[in-house]
Amino acid sequence: MNIRERFLEVLNSASKETFLLVMGHRLGISARDAFVGDQPQGMRQAQACNEMMIAIWSQVRALKDDGAQGYPDADFLSVLLEKADAGDARPHLRHAIESALLAV
Repeated sequence: MNIRERFLEVLNSASKETFLLVMGHRLGISARDAFVGDQPQGMRQAQACNEMMIAIWSQVRALKDDGAQGYPDADFLSVLLEKADAGDARPHLRHAIESALLAV
């Protein structure tokens, strides 16, 4: 099973909320760490991490609030990849996903 399949499997499980929270936490750490390195590159990566965190928090809110809309589970990884690619932050996203998968 590849990461995309595992990602979708977890989004369709009782572990979805924990998975999203851990991913958001890991991306927050990545954003903080991105500021330590090369400033222009670090700023772009931190901004991408921030955009991914916003998407994740929207998903968590949609779990809690019937009126809140999130992304369809089938599209969510693509949304995150697009945001990561905008700031050359795909390694940060991969680390967040892998860490979250280990947590669940």
